[in-house]
Amino acid sequence: MTLRLLPLFLIATVALLALAGPVAAADSAPLFAGYWQGFVEHWTDALQKQNGIVLLALGVGAVCLFIITRGKWKK
Repeated sequence: MTLRLLPLFLIATVALLALAGPVAAADSAPLFAGYWQGFVEHWTDALQKQNGIVLLALGVGAVCLFIITRGKWKK
């Protein structure tokens, strides 16, 4: 991390910690519990189909391309 980004990173960290307190104190489990269950069920059903395998292969390929080309622009 360069020295220019260090103050911005520190400001973002302090802001995150200061603003996350009230959100963490709230009872938000019912809000995300239904969403998470639906998310897992949807993707489990999608990957069990044959075209789900194609979707999974495309997703892995996209992640691999991102990893391979991640540092090319820095040269």
